[in-house]
Amino acid sequence: MKGEYASLSSSTVPHSTSGARRWRFLLSFLLVVALVGSARSQLLFPANQQIPFYRHPSHYSTTNQTPAGARWKASATTPPRIAVIGAGAGGSSAAFFLSHFRNLANESLASEVTVFDKASYIGGRSTVVWPWADDPYSPPDLANTDNEDEDEPVELGASIFVGANRNLMKAARVFGLDLSPHGGEDGTMSIWDGEKFVYVESGGRWGYWDIAKMLWRYGRSPLLAQSLVKKTVASFVSLYSREFASYGPFDSLSSFAALTNLSFPASVTSKMYFTSANSISPLFTNELIAAATAVNYGTPAGTIHGLGALVSLAAQGASKVVGGNRRIFEGFMGESGAKLRLGGGGEVMKITKLDKAEGGRAKWVVQTKEGAGGTFDAVILAAPFHQTSVSFINTPLPSVIPAQPYVPLHVTFVLTNASSPSPSYFSLPPRTKIATSIFATFDTTSSTKPSFNSLNYLQSLSPSVSSKFGEGTFHVVKMFSAEPLSTEFLESVFGEGNVGKAWSKLWEAYPLLKPVEAEEELAPVRPDEGFYYVNGFERLISTMETETVSAFNVVSLLLNDFYGYQSPSSWAEWDEE
Repeated sequence: MKGEYASLSSSTVPHSTSGARRWRFLLSFLLVVALVGSARSQLLFPANQQIPFYRHPSHYSTTNQTPAGARWKASATTPPRIAVIGAGAGGSSAAFFLSHFRNLANESLASEVTVFDKASYIGGRSTVVWPWADDPYSPPDLANTDNEDEDEPVELGASIFVGANRNLMKAARVFGLDLSPHGGEDGTMSIWDGEKFVYVESGGRWGYWDIAKMLWRYGRSPLLAQSLVKKTVASFVSLYSREFASYGPFDSLSSFAALTNLSFPASVTSKMYFTSANSISPLFTNELIAAATAVNYGTPAGTIHGLGALVSLAAQGASKVVGGNRRIFEGFMGESGAKLRLGGGGEVMKITKLDKAEGGRAKWVVQTKEGAGGTFDAVILAAPFHQTSVSFINTPLPSVIPAQPYVPLHVTFVLTNASSPSPSYFSLPPRTKIATSIFATFDTTSSTKPSFNSLNYLQSLSPSVSSKFGEGTFHVVKMFSAEPLSTEFLESVFGEGNVGKAWSKLWEAYPLLKPVEAEEELAPVRPDEGFYYVNGFERLISTMETETVSAFNVVSLLLNDFYGYQSPSSWAEWDEE
């Protein structure tokens, strides 16, 4: 994706899969704050921790030993040719940002851009499907059906973003895209540890009883956690400010983390960060925080770094684009004016660095499966380096970009006429009403662990579509799991005979966000002259928004290298276009 991106507000992320209603237990933090009062001022990120990859902000730019290369000669008769590898969130926005600067009045920041992607569509890990259709990747032909109401497609990958995601929010406005709350069917939420429900929402709407239960079970931990999340969001959104832009583009992720106060939470596990460093109860960490990290990054709280957990908790006010979030990236691509190569013509097989002539710059030869490449003055890689299967010639790139494991995730869509899961699967009495949103925790002491990360009832299907699968109204249920879910398993969850269809997709969904113990674990932003890497940012935060943030930084660094130009502002703070 960015499988499922969590959302920094909330992608990723990679990074979040569940909507505002589906995260009532997190939104309750705000209610607790309103009832109990503001968080105490001493709840700050530790300022004097020994951080293994910390670099002082005074070294913010020009710290990377990779040379920037010679300036583009003013006498050049053609603009620099730039290849962008990847047409997802990072690649499409990089192409757009290059056009943004190219079109600035009183500046000479010309570029000629070609975007390559082996997929047949724009959006990368952000795409929609119609799991009830014969071909889930293609919209049903309504002209040949009796369906008067088109059933909305569902997100296969990156699902949400929020108000604090300023690039995506601005893009939706600029491209005239409609937003809707990312929710799901009405119902309740619960947390499952493989043996029992450790938390159960009492009703469809949050009330004083739910808040009282939260306080009784977890004490002040929800309040403390909410304070930490708010501080993380405040630190992150500072990067959109003109003051942040005044530092210039960063070529070091450790410098970025230090300047945004994110170094410490990225250097320790979430359990250490929340429980040891910030006095949040182990029960709250192992149940609610662990459920958030499992659904957002497929990673237990005891494994993921603290920053990843903070991002997982920041899903307040989630939105989605009507018709699919990839429409934002189609908008970026369409407005960029770049040449686009998809499929075989966009599948890059080999990239060769050509040694520079005296006083000139190195060049890069891009070769695709169908011979649609060429020679370029710069390359922007907006895809996970070690997943590309590209051969790199005459460059140290494979040795200087650290390997980044990704979490394999099975995304399964189930069409069922059961209005909620079967109580018998959870060893509960037959008349028990089971929640329609179930999040798993893998961090409790249960000896039997959950078989899935999450289960969410997304929407009901129209009568004409439902009738194709059986009697009654059929619902689209989205499930995440580390292993494939068999038909027998699904029938045990929803009841025998209640599953009309199941369809799944295996993603390398999100980076495995273990604590960053050394600066060498972070990929350089400019690992070789004229080569720029967007996806290194995922080692810290993996969301749709942060891909666009990283792309803007990469484009700014490239223009600084070629033209000596420094952007006065982030794109989010630029006047509406």
